[in-house]
Amino acid sequence: MLTVIIDADDTLWENNIYYEECLAEFTALMAQEGFDPHEAEETMSAVERERVPEVGYAPEEFARSLVVTYERLCRQHGCPVDDAVAEAVFEIGITVVDYPMVLLEGVEETLERLDGCYRLLLLTKGDQEVQRRKLARSGLGRYFDGVHVVAEKDADVFRDLIAHHDLHPERTWMVGNSPRSDINPAVQAGIGAVYVPHPKTWTLEVEDVVDSERVTVLRAFDELSAFLARSEGGEEGVV
Repeated sequence: MLTVIIDADDTLWENNIYYEECLAEFTALMAQEGFDPHEAEETMSAVERERVPEVGYAPEEFARSLVVTYERLCRQHGCPVDDAVAEAVFEIGITVVDYPMVLLEGVEETLERLDGCYRLLLLTKGDQEVQRRKLARSGLGRYFDGVHVVAEKDADVFRDLIAHHDLHPERTWMVGNSPRSDINPAVQAGIGAVYVPHPKTWTLEVEDVVDSERVTVLRAFDELSAFLARSEGGEEGVV
């Protein structure tokens, strides 16, 4: 049976749009404090690149990164840090802890079609408790034969997953929206990759997609069942 490994955030449900909303609110507040909004956004990007490898992807760390960004802006401009502003910044960021659960178009219907026809595994990165809570809220957990939450996704993580489930690389596909975490490392590990771009993919996840015959680009998640059927040499919905 063909195995399909599927990403979660911004592949199955909306995620980064809520972080972008927080960032917009943060830059607006920074503008009120006299800082340039573009500088605030660029500084936040630099802070995240520094902190994420150390602290991970927990929502609370996103909120702390906003505070670190505010403090850095103050230092760069010789301004005192206002504790009340720092607290307001943290409150902006922490709202992503329980953002609305909105499934992407066609996701549930497609998983229903794939269920029983393919072995489905979920592979997502981030905080264990946060990601599993999101999966529970989504109602999609019943479709997956295995759920794996990891700190990062790289080729070694995919190789471990292949070994753990005794997968056949030539009959395994990774589906996701992130070139950095889903597509490129999957190909590096020897499996196929289905790239489903999301218009709001986090900038830290964006990089050139590796040039490989094992990469397929779909316009939307609901094209997945037809693609898998074609890859198996059958008609859509027949395996």
